Amino acid sequence: MNVERTIDLGNGHKIEFGIATWDEDSTSVRNRYPTSTGGFSPRSSSEIPIEDVKIIVIESIRNGYISRNDILDIIEIGITELRKQEQ
Repeated sequence: MNVERTIDLGNGHKIEFGIATWDEDSTSVRNRYPTSTGGFSPRSSSEIPIEDVKIIVIESIRNGYISRNDILDIIEIGITELRKQEQ
């Protein structure tokens, strides 16, 4: 993955966005967790296509894996971002 943007969540935990390893025209996202040597664990830091994020979130909600409060947070942030796009 060619990382283009990193969001630092603290304690070494990061979300990375960039060019996918399998296709330079695709975007991917990685939930990166550090190892004790400063690298990252490929098992707990897998890279997925950005398009799959929607599918994962929808199915997680449908199957009861995301709490009501977390769903409300997702909706609130989504609405805020939609309003920014309208301006």
